[in-house]
Amino acid sequence: MNRQHPHYFLYIFTLIAMATWGLSWTNAKILGMYGDAPLMMFWRFVIATLSFAPIVYFTKNSFSINSKSLRFIALNALFMTSYNYFYFKGTQIGLAGAGGVLVTTLNPINTAILAALLFKLPLLKKDIIGMILGFIGGGMIMEIWKMDINLLFQSGNIFFILASLSWAAVTIITSRSKEILHFIPYSFWSFGIASLMSLLIAIDQPLLAVFQFDWIFWLNMMLLAIGAMAFATTVYFLASVRLGPQKASAFIFTVPVTAMLFAIIFLNEELTISITIGSLLAMFAVYLINKRPS
Repeated sequence: MNRQHPHYFLYIFTLIAMATWGLSWTNAKILGMYGDAPLMMFWRFVIATLSFAPIVYFTKNSFSINSKSLRFIALNALFMTSYNYFYFKGTQIGLAGAGGVLVTTLNPINTAILAALLFKLPLLKKDIIGMILGFIGGGMIMEIWKMDINLLFQSGNIFFILASLSWAAVTIITSRSKEILHFIPYSFWSFGIASLMSLLIAIDQPLLAVFQFDWIFWLNMMLLAIGAMAFATTVYFLASVRLGPQKASAFIFTVPVTAMLFAIIFLNEELTISITIGSLLAMFAVYLINKRPS
């Protein structure tokens, strides 16, 4: 592999993973029509755990973990659970489009700030410029100047802000786990423990009712559980470990771009000049934050 680009393939897989996250906002909105957030998040974690078990086995990783690993996994699972609750709740009662942009643009900024405060990781000038451009790009994609500020921060969208903070914590915890446990069993057990945590929240839900739902529900659930979680989240965990929390979270700036592309393809939404410029700014933000300093 080219020494100047040691993470070339990881960059490609991370971008593909971000595309599945872009699609996931549409998936979550559709699933919200079938049931409440606790029910959806429980089955998402269960299916993700089951689909990931063969990966642990065929990659010859051990399922066993020690007490030190368990502390990292449990903490990560807690924030993954909180993220998914806020994510589903926000798409169910809030503005899904605004929330998607809010979360994906705030994630890298919150992660970089938390990393700088907790671990004294430096924020270079290019990183700060990249975060500002990513935030501006997300605002342009959303056409924020057309929105009522009170509407933007209505109760549903508060869930999106909480989701962003939860995901920043997930990124930080995962990046610090690389010395403790390989990312594949780390992902499996994070999903598994999050399933148990979700069960506690969804205990009063009709858990078996999902088997009466139609194929549209199952298609969107599989895309969320296997595509956006088992595949994309694990790739993101790997990126957090190999690239660091700031660089990994920068890829999230591309999610609004892919989310808009899927909306144009499947929902016939219009591609405006502001959306085009915002998308380019978001992509450039990823380049800046991942660019090696001179």
